[in-house]
Amino acid sequence: MRLPMLTAVIFFAVVCAGVSARGEDTTRAALSEFTFFTENYPPLNYEENAELKGLSVDLLLEMLARSNVPVSPTTIVVVPWARGYQETQNRPGTVLFSTVRTPAREKLFKWVGPIGRSNIVLVSRLSSNITIRGAEDFPRFTYAVVQHDRGEQALFEAGLGRSSMVHTNSSMFAAHLLARGRVDLWAYEKIVYLWALGKLGYNTADFEVVHAFEDAHYYFAFNPQTDDAIISLMQAALEGIRADGTLAAITRQHLPEMADDFLPE
Repeated sequence: MRLPMLTAVIFFAVVCAGVSARGEDTTRAALSEFTFFTENYPPLNYEENAELKGLSVDLLLEMLARSNVPVSPTTIVVVPWARGYQETQNRPGTVLFSTVRTPAREKLFKWVGPIGRSNIVLVSRLSSNITIRGAEDFPRFTYAVVQHDRGEQALFEAGLGRSSMVHTNSSMFAAHLLARGRVDLWAYEKIVYLWALGKLGYNTADFEVVHAFEDAHYYFAFNPQTDDAIISLMQAALEGIRADGTLAAITRQHLPEMADDFLPE
């Protein structure tokens, strides 16, 4: 009786393995059809000379490669942040990155990460001599913000209304608003505002950080209807990349002087 029992156990195991493999193949096939939205947000993700670059872009491509998911020319699409933010919430099969995970956004997406730390700051022109002691000073000033960006959200959470903000669709326009004196402050990511001002030809030494909000973390934000098997597949790929040191290597390549501050704990 033992031999037939052993044969049955082996047969059952083989069947289960086959079902599992087919399930993984289905998951990979579904993920290969996804669209990943991003914005020009150097050095994390940006387009230069028709080529996609950045820390988060390299990380995403490595995650897909380790998951055996093919990448097509339309896999990653650069769009204004507000458009990507709305489409990813409402259109199945989409992802938005790099997205700061916050309590207000928690149920809007499914999350894979963290991939790095976010430090949203308030930037002023040095010549403005602005001092901010706390949130009680915020109503005295006007702010440049990118629509649906974490900087905008931080100001809302501090109690400011839209009337205090000038909304834009790009960091470049926000940088111009600050540099030309159209607003008092710009609420944005610390590592990105410096790049934007420098790219536009402004002397970054003419600007200063006058306030920093509480740190958060960047993630890949998936449409909320995404199958949990896809989330698990991508999270496992990221964990492997973190464990073998590849995440640290990618981060040091793009942020050589700030890698230790950016890497998630």
